[in-house]
Amino acid sequence: MNKEYDPKAIAQTIDVEELYDLDVTIARFILPRLMMFKERCEYPRRMKLTHEQWNEVLDKMIFAFERIACQTEEDTPEYKAYIKAIWNNEEDLVDLKRNAKASLKPISEGLSLFHKYYRNLWW
Repeated sequence: MNKEYDPKAIAQTIDVEELYDLDVTIARFILPRLMMFKERCEYPRRMKLTHEQWNEVLDKMIFAFERIACQTEEDTPEYKAYIKAIWNNEEDLVDLKRNAKASLKPISEGLSLFHKYYRNLWW
C-alpha cells in the first residue's frame, strides 16, 4: 500500500455526520469533479465510443450524481404518486410502483455508467 495513503488515519478525521447519508456525501464529492473532468479533460481515444457518445455518458453520470447530491432523485411525479398511495393505504400499488421505479431509471443508468467507465476517468 502507498505509504502516503493511510485510510485508517483518514477515517479518524471524518465527521460522523458524513456517514448518515453516505450516498449523498459521496455524490457531493464526485459531482463537481465529474463536471470539471467533462470540461477540461481530453476524450480517451482508446475507447470504442465517439467523442459525442462519451459526452453523453458523462452527462448521464453527472445527471445521476446531481440528483443524488441534491437529494432530488425521488422528485418525480410518478414516485410522489406512489408514496402518496402508500401513505393513503391504497391497495393496488403495482402500477404505481412500476412507474415510480421507471422514473428512477435515468439515475440507475448514470450510476451503472459510472461503474462501467470508472477506470476511464483519467487523462
